[in-house]
Amino acid sequence: MSPSSNVPTPAPKAVPIERFYSALASIGDLVASMPQPQALYAGIVDIFERHVGALLVIVGEIDYDAGVMLRRAPAQVSARKEDIYPESVPIAFARPSFWEGEIDVEANIADAPGREAMRPAYARHGIRSSAAVPVHCFGKIHTVLILRSSAPEFFMPELLQLLKRVALSMSHALEGDAQRTRLDQSLLAAERGQRALRLLSETLKVATHASMERDLLNDACGVVVDVGAYPVCWVGLLTSDHSQTLELHAHAGRGAESYQSLELRLADSGISTSVTAAVIQSGEPVVKLVSEGGEESWATRARQLGLAALLGLPLHLRGQVAGVIVVGAEAADRFSGAEIRVFEEIAKELSLGLEQLRASNAQEVAERQLKANLHRFQAILASRYAGVLVIDKTEHVQFCNATFCRMFDLAESPEQMIGLSSTQVGDKTRMAFADPERGIKRISSILECDEPVDAEEISISRGRTYLRSFAPLMLDDQPCGRVWHLIDITERKAQQAQLERLAYYDPTTELPNRPLFFELLERALGQAQRHRASLAVGVMDLDGFKPLADQHGHEAGNQVLRETANRIKSALNEGDVVARFGGDVFAVLLSDLGNQQDMLAVSGRILEAVRCPIPWHGESLHLSASLGWALYPQDDVDADTLVRHASLAMFVAKDRGRDRDQLYSPAIELAGMEQRSMKSRVADALDGGSLVLLYQPIVAIDAESTAPRVVGAEALLRLRDTESGLISPARFHHVLDDTRLARPIGRFVMDAALQTSEAWLQQGLRLPVAVNISTRHLMHPQFLADLDEVLSAHPTIDATLLGIEITETGPLLDLARARLVIDECRARRVNVSLDDFGTGSASLSHVQQMDVATLKIDKSFVRDILMEHRNIAIAAGILTTARILGITVIAEGVETEAQGETLISLGCRQLQGYAIAQPMPAEAIPAWMASWIPPASWRSETPAPEHHLLGEP
Repeated sequence: MSPSSNVPTPAPKAVPIERFYSALASIGDLVASMPQPQALYAGIVDIFERHVGALLVIVGEIDYDAGVMLRRAPAQVSARKEDIYPESVPIAFARPSFWEGEIDVEANIADAPGREAMRPAYARHGIRSSAAVPVHCFGKIHTVLILRSSAPEFFMPELLQLLKRVALSMSHALEGDAQRTRLDQSLLAAERGQRALRLLSETLKVATHASMERDLLNDACGVVVDVGAYPVCWVGLLTSDHSQTLELHAHAGRGAESYQSLELRLADSGISTSVTAAVIQSGEPVVKLVSEGGEESWATRARQLGLAALLGLPLHLRGQVAGVIVVGAEAADRFSGAEIRVFEEIAKELSLGLEQLRASNAQEVAERQLKANLHRFQAILASRYAGVLVIDKTEHVQFCNATFCRMFDLAESPEQMIGLSSTQVGDKTRMAFADPERGIKRISSILECDEPVDAEEISISRGRTYLRSFAPLMLDDQPCGRVWHLIDITERKAQQAQLERLAYYDPTTELPNRPLFFELLERALGQAQRHRASLAVGVMDLDGFKPLADQHGHEAGNQVLRETANRIKSALNEGDVVARFGGDVFAVLLSDLGNQQDMLAVSGRILEAVRCPIPWHGESLHLSASLGWALYPQDDVDADTLVRHASLAMFVAKDRGRDRDQLYSPAIELAGMEQRSMKSRVADALDGGSLVLLYQPIVAIDAESTAPRVVGAEALLRLRDTESGLISPARFHHVLDDTRLARPIGRFVMDAALQTSEAWLQQGLRLPVAVNISTRHLMHPQFLADLDEVLSAHPTIDATLLGIEITETGPLLDLARARLVIDECRARRVNVSLDDFGTGSASLSHVQQMDVATLKIDKSFVRDILMEHRNIAIAAGILTTARILGITVIAEGVETEAQGETLISLGCRQLQGYAIAQPMPAEAIPAWMASWIPPASWRSETPAPEHHLLGEP
């Protein structure tokens, strides 16, 4: 049937079971060949369409960040099939059972909810049913296999069983490919590291053995290409006529014909931006990516040679840049920091070699019989990086440089060393070895064998390490002496040790990191099991660390982390461990614990230590911590689970008010399960229309008016339950800031509020509505796009009728980002209010930074305002400062007439709470406004009773 025909596709005949087995066998052969994912996907599509008769099969990978499935196979589709092969599909189409690992079968896909946009394509291509098969990779759904058919009964049980086995085979193939990729990367990194060290070693040999300048440079280029496996290397030197012209002196690798007569004028167009010009101008190593060179001549030449990156390093003579060595690589990321440092050493050796070789040509007084042999060492004779000692055939010192004397703490100068016997040199250097007897014995062994020794490590006193090489000197095949070459590699060894330390220790706090902590925990668990002892694992998170770091800067954050680490260590007993897991999360291991009280005592000391102010540039930084514990063997689980349980307890401590500790119990896990269940209920309610908004009026008491008036309403979210009725957000508040739900919920409440405004306008009621937006949605990159989309969907509604309320306690709130978003909202004439003011870490300075138009005093202050004179003082201070800043203040949670009267007397002109009205459906607002009579005490500016203001009985 033609794809464009509207005639229904005949139902396919039942697929013989042998076809299923044939398909499974073909897929097994495909997986066994270990294909790349794209080839695997294409093969799967082909097999199911040929062997099973499925229509328009798709294989896609899930992009969780974007919330879509991206089509991977078929890779190319014709224009007439683009409607049935979308590039991406929202993953929200999948039902919950799919995310639980079940095959999602739609027997009548044309009528399935959420598929409206695809219905014309289904009809055009005769699609009646489909199945979405989840494919896991390392425990997470990674890939989706989608089969379509023209018959509802196509997906028979036998086919579904086949699909499950295929999904398992694909999962194994994807995991195997990922493991192979990781292994290849690890092997490549190790190979590159070994190759770099060998390259340096071989280059040092070249510098040691070269007798002519041309040999030095050509051999060095050859080593880079042959040993380093780089496709091209060349060396150019500046001419002596000051014309900024570079002439080629050595080359190895690709493009030999194009380098034979290379001469570059650095000022010429196409060359001035090259790696060569950059190195000559800066005198520093430079990496240039060919892709960044555009159509410049140097980039074009590099692409012709198959190069993606160029590394250039300067060659120095007498302290001036005299040339450049350039190395090309096929991969853009080939030149790591370690490799660049190796090439820096190579460039230094070549520079020294050039300098000494050129100097040697002028040394007419040099002894001819040693000239050929000493020539190999001219690169290092005067080097401050290496010590050199040359002994002639009479066993006397022929040459010694200052570095050698310095390395062995010799009182003699190099000139005074000339002519001393080998025995005298041995006596003078003996005590420099960490183990003198062993050191002298090894030297005797080397001399006895009289064979070259290449780069062996020797231990020197004061903890230093040298790299020693030895070579016999020959002239006309006759021995004429020996040369010793030593390099101080103490710093290099220290850097290696530092790298190893970084693998197991946090660089900021110098505490053990997560991998080392788990090693120590596994070891402690083994000991506790053998000795039937107790131990405790704690996970601690600093309360309010992110806002503090945002306000005071990165260095202040690091200082807080370091000080916290020191304080925790001081609170522990000997043998206990504290580690940093990353960010502001710490882990604690208490070994050989006596009882639970011992753990609580340590926990109390830690929390008390964290509470102490931290001085910072004349200020005091205040923090607290939430600390969760898991106790073994009461919690008899493995190390990973112990840490997870401690983390769960920590989150409970944070939810219960922070600045406290919490011991894990199974009830905590049950609470977590309830939270996950509530999350699922809210997600279902969002899709099923069970989320509703109630509206609570806000009234204003104007100074010039004798009666309050209604100036707005706050939209309050509720979850409608068939058994429990309307459920308050108190039971699902944790869901409102969920990564996946925060944005859909925010879009829903804004759209629903504007629908209400439209309904009210039709009744002649113009009333602003404020909705609560979670911090996660506010900080989302698409928030402003969501706001614009909602406003565009309701063109008859003035944007001034919509307000958004944000909370100051949001842990994700970034003040700088929030200010930008608020400014954009105000540009759209959308009012922004700061909700629950006074309960979080914000101050009025933060309010000024964010430039909100309104703030709402939290109901916790209002509730006790008649009993706590401190609350009256706080409210009065907020009102006074806000009035100076031109910010409107709303008191929420006003439950009694007396509370409202007190707030009015303090100057609060807008009130909200049960004393005015309980939240009600949108359709009830007009009738309520017509019938509401405010309390008599609110109708004038009569001051509140004095005892209210003073807090007296």
